[in-house]
Amino acid sequence: MSDSLPLLARQPIFNTQMKVVGYELLCRSSHINEANFSNGDAASSQVLLNAFTELSIANVVGKHLAFINFTRNLLQTPPPFDRKQLVIEVLEGQKVDAAMLDALKVLREHKYTIALDDFVLTTETQSLIPYADIVKLDVLQLSPQEIVAHVKHIKPFGIKLLAEKVETYEMLEFCKSLGFDLFQGYFLARPQIITGRKMSDNKQAVLQLLSALQDPDVPVERIEKMLALDAVLSFKLLRLVNSAAFGLARKVDSLKQAIILLGLNKIKNWVNILAMSNLGDKPHELSVSALTRARMCELIANQLTGKNKADGYFTVGLLSTLDAFMDAPMTTLLDSISLSKHINDAILKQMGSEGKVLEITTYYEKGEWGKIDWDYLTQHNINAEQLAQIYIDTLAWVDTTISHLGIGEKNN
Repeated sequence: MSDSLPLLARQPIFNTQMKVVGYELLCRSSHINEANFSNGDAASSQVLLNAFTELSIANVVGKHLAFINFTRNLLQTPPPFDRKQLVIEVLEGQKVDAAMLDALKVLREHKYTIALDDFVLTTETQSLIPYADIVKLDVLQLSPQEIVAHVKHIKPFGIKLLAEKVETYEMLEFCKSLGFDLFQGYFLARPQIITGRKMSDNKQAVLQLLSALQDPDVPVERIEKMLALDAVLSFKLLRLVNSAAFGLARKVDSLKQAIILLGLNKIKNWVNILAMSNLGDKPHELSVSALTRARMCELIANQLTGKNKADGYFTVGLLSTLDAFMDAPMTTLLDSISLSKHINDAILKQMGSEGKVLEITTYYEKGEWGKIDWDYLTQHNINAEQLAQIYIDTLAWVDTTISHLGIGEKNN
């Protein structure tokens, strides 16, 4: 493991079709005083660039664009990254003068993509617009009237507009209506609850399956019959079981054979994610996020409890995203699938060891490293670098697993 591996997380950036076009990379050094995570963007930018001298960007973003914060100094000495994959984010609040404008001019001449981060229009920042390919507006910081005014001013330049900190589906729709091209924020992790709307038959069937899977006394025959009702789910499960991920010596031809050979406990979480991802009305990235959270919970648990007891942590991580898949309140959903009390409490209240690991994972994926209970991790012999490595390993596993599961992003 690299000595300079930082705390690293990514946040997806979507187009209007809700397909991921890139990730903003969030970063902090894993060697700084863990009580002080306010070293600022200058440190995080440099740490991130140092890390990518040893860690390939593809490990973190795949083939997507990587949006990276650049301070004033970095603008004048860009790193040797693939400029087709890199988006330089010009940090807000920096002095705009001839030296900065000259650096941006050189970057444009070298075909770099430039984004203006948290842009607010002033007489000073106006001069940055001609150098930009993308302008990011913080839609939480600006009022609706200010957002409209900024859009009207910037659109005629032919620049892409990115709505940042989109936290709700209502704000997403508002920004779409104004002509924004790209969207970033935690709206995807939240349920889109519409009062009076009945849950679809498809979602009800998935809930019934999830409920049966959580019942420790459920007969194998019942699970087999429920799976058989969904031909696509059955096909994907059999394809997964026969893939290199399981490495079985014999070919599995039936659902019953798969359940008996592998055991219901082992197959349960795979059916959970296939069923949830099969709902069809959610962006592919939600399945990626759900698997990432579940796997990271599991890998942390491997360090805490050993591999034999980590399945429950995977389940907690996975089901903590259920409200976003189902567009319903989490309490209602958990009541309907009859989880054990300690799993319920872990998801709803972050109680118990599963709840603590879920809390740590959730803070990590948002880049809120200062909120992580580092004392708890230290007591269990996990340091910041190890947590960062767990995240990198998680991303690699998710990338491979998505392929095995057959839930890759569909092309329009």
